[in-house]
Amino acid sequence: MEMFNILPSAKLKKLASIVGSDFYVVGGFVRNSLLGRECEDEDVCSPFTVDQLEAKLKDSEFIIKNKNKFFGTCKIVCDSKSFDYATFRTEIYKKGHCPETVEFITSLEDDSKRRDFTINSIYFDVLNGEIIDPFNGIGDIKKKKIRAIGQDTLKNDGLRILRMIRLAGEYKFSIEKYTFCSALKNIENLKDLSKSKVAEEIQKLFERTSNKGAVRAIRLYNKLGVWKYIGLDIERLKASMLAKCEDKFMGFIIDIIDNIKPASISYFLNHLLDDCGFTKKRMSQIINILSGYYDALNHLKNKQYFFKYFDNFPQIYQILNKKSKFLAQKYKFFYRYIISHKLVIKKSDLKITEKDLKKHFPSMPDKLYDNVLMDVFSDVFDGKCKNSLQDILKNIAKKHFHKF
Repeated sequence: MEMFNILPSAKLKKLASIVGSDFYVVGGFVRNSLLGRECEDEDVCSPFTVDQLEAKLKDSEFIIKNKNKFFGTCKIVCDSKSFDYATFRTEIYKKGHCPETVEFITSLEDDSKRRDFTINSIYFDVLNGEIIDPFNGIGDIKKKKIRAIGQDTLKNDGLRILRMIRLAGEYKFSIEKYTFCSALKNIENLKDLSKSKVAEEIQKLFERTSNKGAVRAIRLYNKLGVWKYIGLDIERLKASMLAKCEDKFMGFIIDIIDNIKPASISYFLNHLLDDCGFTKKRMSQIINILSGYYDALNHLKNKQYFFKYFDNFPQIYQILNKKSKFLAQKYKFFYRYIISHKLVIKKSDLKITEKDLKKHFPSMPDKLYDNVLMDVFSDVFDGKCKNSLQDILKNIAKKHFHKF
């Protein structure tokens, strides 16, 4: 395997020149540089505490933000560039994935022992251009192997198990057998993770891997029996749509639904996505897209279908086309027809409002407004009524006036 040069950014070089010696970049940036891959996140570390670092950077263009003195971490910001910083430390765990005790130290070798995998524990001295590799991470990169640093690496932090799987999928690396056995032994630690943490790690998997890499990771999830520990009643997930869809996240959710077969897709997704920390707006969009996908598979009639799913049809089409090209083209034809003929497809596009109903039909109960407007909407869509206020008022008077 060809090993590539480590080339820190100009900002990082300038930062190092201010901080001085014993200033290192570590983790993903070094790993990716050695693999010839891009990585903009330059995580840095040194023996200096946050206060000491802040004193060194006083009156410079670099600003310290998000200080956490317990962990000795902060963010170093300069213009649009930022660096995550950590003071060398040791950690003592009792329960859970957060250390109970942190001690700041000056030894790089001791700091390296708290890290997760050998390939993530390669330090690069920014000023001197020297690589420090305490656990032969470069050797494991050459062997394409993920190896935990020590026996206790996966003992407390379930997130490291998910990260291990993501790295295996992303780089097509194998997992060293003792590391895999340790993950299996400590798999219950996943229960300590919040649903949002799990979702964040899975989202990283989809963002950073190919479809094949993501499927490889899902197979590892199956092999380790991850699902029940992250709240999903699944034994083995068959990643059929994940393997095909450009939007890997949507393909993954479809595979979950196809496996679990919930009585109500929207109810199931509401709970699943809410637990994972999605915004209400994003949840609503995802639920609409996936409901549109399944309603297409159930052959919902064109008019009803596009009343519900017109806005999100381009995204639905991309997914549906991977499952059934025939259905995707069928609905796409009608979608284009709606656009080319400028059909009214949203109730909000009607040339009438509830205020107009109140004004022209004062005896109409408020509870009927929505039903009446939907009926008008259907007639306008079918061409039975023009989309003008006067024509709509005549239509309502003719069809509904006797009711109120």
